[in-house]
Amino acid sequence: KTVILPDQIRQLNLFPAGISPAALDLVKVLALMAMLIDHVNTLFITPLDPLMYALGRMAFPLFTLIWAMNVHGNPERLQHRANRLWMWALLTQPAFMLAFRHQLPGYALNILFVFAAVTQLLALQHRYGKKGLMTGVMIVAALIVPLTPGSFGMAGLALACSLAVVYSPAMEKWHRAAELVAVISLACLNGVSYLVSAPADTLLFVTLPTLVLPLLAVTLVQKHTGEDGQRFMPRNFFYFAYAGHLLLAGILLCLNMPARA
Repeated sequence: KTVILPDQIRQLNLFPAGISPAALDLVKVLALMAMLIDHVNTLFITPLDPLMYALGRMAFPLFTLIWAMNVHGNPERLQHRANRLWMWALLTQPAFMLAFRHQLPGYALNILFVFAAVTQLLALQHRYGKKGLMTGVMIVAALIVPLTPGSFGMAGLALACSLAVVYSPAMEKWHRAAELVAVISLACLNGVSYLVSAPADTLLFVTLPTLVLPLLAVTLVQKHTGEDGQRFMPRNFFYFAYAGHLLLAGILLCLNMPARA
């Protein structure tokens, strides 16, 4: 039996040290497209299309990778980043609730709360040390339940936390352990509970796409983008796109377009 150890994970280049600004923006575009495909599938197609579902599995891992690469850019601005994420998470929540009112319970939170909570943890740890870290952990733990129905719950938070460690210059001694946790989190991110009841479909359309498609997307982008490419997406475009497409989907559903039961 082969066991994937941290050194082997590093050789696979699952978590690249860095990519150009242009490549990072292109990864954002791919993540946005995957998210749109996933939400169209979830909200407007019955039964779910397996291929669209598989493509949608790479959205959250790619968004988390982008966030982790950027979050440590200026430690002094961590609290500012957290404040901005909390604001956008709260502003987006009504649109999220409107779009998913037929699929999710009313207390379910959108994915921006994942990034807001972990960024807040990092900000508190940077400012207050161990006491801040413990406070941040409690904030993250308090969000596990409301994030579970629609935003990956504990696995999503674990992925964000582990990638934050992977890309933290100050926590280099923990990088290998964090990479292993990130891979485990990716494997558990979608449908792990169905491995027993439907192992073939879960592996083919859920687990493998979650692990392989983000790596493939980043690899292809790196090969076809120059190292000195400049950013081409407007600042804060993701926030507007995320909130906007959820609001549009919610409005369309209110106009009696087909929705999943």
